Amino acid sequence: MVRLRKPVLALVALAATISLAACQPTPPTARTIPPPKLGAPGNLITGGLGSALNPMRDPAGTNDYSCKPSAAHPNPVVLVHGTIGNAYDSWSGLAPVLKSYGYCVFAVNYGAPESSIFKGTGDIPTSAAQIGRFVDNVRAKTGAAKVDLVGHSQGGSVSRYYANLIGGSSKVANVVGLAPSNHATTVSGLLTLGRFIGAVDPIFAVTNWIGLPALQQQADPSSAFFQALNGNGETRSGIRYVNIATKFDEVVTPYRQAFITAGPGASVQNITLQDVCGSDLTDHLGIVYDTNVYQLVLNALEPADQRPIACTASLPLFGT
Repeated sequence: MVRLRKPVLALVALAATISLAACQPTPPTARTIPPPKLGAPGNLITGGLGSALNPMRDPAGTNDYSCKPSAAHPNPVVLVHGTIGNAYDSWSGLAPVLKSYGYCVFAVNYGAPESSIFKGTGDIPTSAAQIGRFVDNVRAKTGAAKVDLVGHSQGGSVSRYYANLIGGSSKVANVVGLAPSNHATTVSGLLTLGRFIGAVDPIFAVTNWIGLPALQQQADPSSAFFQALNGNGETRSGIRYVNIATKFDEVVTPYRQAFITAGPGASVQNITLQDVCGSDLTDHLGIVYDTNVYQLVLNALEPADQRPIACTASLPLFGT
């Protein structure tokens, strides 16, 4: 029997350690968020001003119907704005980021006449059908079997209405909500107070009369909209849902009204932004211009490629 000397044994052990270390997978790194282009909107205010003369203006990187999905990203992403928003003011931040990561990106305007800068105000089930037609056009032009929906505020709940209730379940893979109005909101308690003093319902009667029913539908837990959306389970089999909420939301309140519960065959991930980035101060309006949220959206769209979040400072309204 050959006996190895101690120096030789030490070298063998060192080589084994090096070999084992080399075989270990490299820890994933945070995704890099490219900076916005010069002159691009940096918040909903500048986005609104930029779309004032053209309310149907497309955000940069969106609605290129020659785009063909790749094997890495087979689902086009359809961005759905919220109440009193539009595609340009809501998605001028996120859309170019998704495009830079190789997605085919589309942004829909819905829920108001083309001439109106304030969209997403009409009857929500009617808006859901409008989004369905937009999705069918995207699928037809790109050849994709399914899309992923990313919605802000009402955009999250109307996307879920389409996916769950009116034929979208076979056409949607992921529904990602950013501060989504998945349940009725008190708008920081103002609606509760208004109902107590009898002021809210007359106001809603006026807004409905002038064509803004989406406001009342999202504020009334007994509305036909919410009864249909949540009354028979909040999810549908085969769809993955991700909801990202902020503790500083002043519109969808309490902020956990954004969250839903998974039913049979569905997957739900409810994320509180401050549990990921404790110093993030973004609110309901700033969440669509928050680079921390962009990273969470990319994780939501790529469940097999989860990355850590590089947290940066983010403020109410202005985002990052």
